[in-house]
Amino acid sequence: MRGFVQRYAPLDVVAQWDDDAYYPAEFFQRFAEHGYMALPFSTVYGGDGAGAVEMAIIGEELGRHGLDIAAGFGLTVFMAMNIERHGSEEQKRYFLPRVFSGETRFAISMTEPDAGSDAAAIRLTATPKGSGYVLNGQKMFTTGAGIPNTVLHVTAVTDSGAPKRSNMSVILVPNDAQGVEIRRLRTVGRHILGTYEVFYDNVYVDSDQVLGELDQGWSVLHSSLELERLFSCAAMVGAAQQVQKMTTDYVTERQQFGRPIGTFQAVSHQIADMHCAVESARLLTYDAARSMDQESTDTFRKAAVAKLVASEALQNATNTGMQLMGGYGYMLEFQMQRFWREARIITVTAGTSEIQRSIIARELGLGAPSRVPQPEKSPMPSRPTPTIPPGGGMPSQEHRVDDNKEART
Repeated sequence: MRGFVQRYAPLDVVAQWDDDAYYPAEFFQRFAEHGYMALPFSTVYGGDGAGAVEMAIIGEELGRHGLDIAAGFGLTVFMAMNIERHGSEEQKRYFLPRVFSGETRFAISMTEPDAGSDAAAIRLTATPKGSGYVLNGQKMFTTGAGIPNTVLHVTAVTDSGAPKRSNMSVILVPNDAQGVEIRRLRTVGRHILGTYEVFYDNVYVDSDQVLGELDQGWSVLHSSLELERLFSCAAMVGAAQQVQKMTTDYVTERQQFGRPIGTFQAVSHQIADMHCAVESARLLTYDAARSMDQESTDTFRKAAVAKLVASEALQNATNTGMQLMGGYGYMLEFQMQRFWREARIITVTAGTSEIQRSIIARELGLGAPSRVPQPEKSPMPSRPTPTIPPGGGMPSQEHRVDDNKEART
């Protein structure tokens, strides 16, 4: 995996992709050509049955070159795993072969202007009409929503009279569906996949585009949450290792007062602290991955611990790297500023550090009981062998994308 990334996505190339806000479709297609897209899926569906440790290895190596590189792989894979677990046979026959071939990718459309950490507070509605539903509402911060051939996993209220977490469904909506409008947001970093707000204006979908049981969207989304979180942790670890290497190389070469600045205790101790934090994050991540592969009941807590430690280790490492590199770190010609920009959001996305601390405290028996449901015990449940014919059939719809449309509230 390390050789794959070094060959097809060297650091200077990834930096150029980020500068140009360019989505390298040819690079991500290579994942499919090398068989990586099928890795974590059951052999029943043509996958390789890879576990959490293998996925952590992939995340770590991708993260060394950029968090967007890791996310471009992970977002599609983990949303597809939800289809493997909860989808109808028609959905599996249609989507899984297309994911494995690189033809189709996924994005999760969940966060709203007033629903972030409180994900169950969504307002986007799916109103029954005929044999399907009509979607109306707005989503924010949908990573990769504007990339061609993307299917959005949209969380929608399908039962307005039910309590939170019992009123929501996940609906599969092509990003070129009629009534879908997409606007790219300007962000500090993570420019390769892009972050979008998405408007759903009377978007009609058939009932067979509901993923899993109606009103059970909360369980659907959380079924692969732990594995996705661990993959993200591994990507952060890989990025932090790269930051440590860049910082160490710099302080070894940079001379002031007649000697390398790395020989000064004030500098060397910061590198030592960085190393300890990164190594701790790596060990916690792989410990949680092994726990998941062993189907341990302690995985939920361990994943939260790994997310908290890994995200803060990377963010602190980039801050230290920027400080020790001085003015050079602030220059766009150097890689440090890119990792610093990418790292700033990681204590917010995939569960804020504050939420992770609350989860850990509850798992230790402190505070209010957890309202977060436990994901399914096994990340790759076995299923009867189906017949998967080539092709399949879910309707394509017309596309309307307006990158220049003014934001609406």
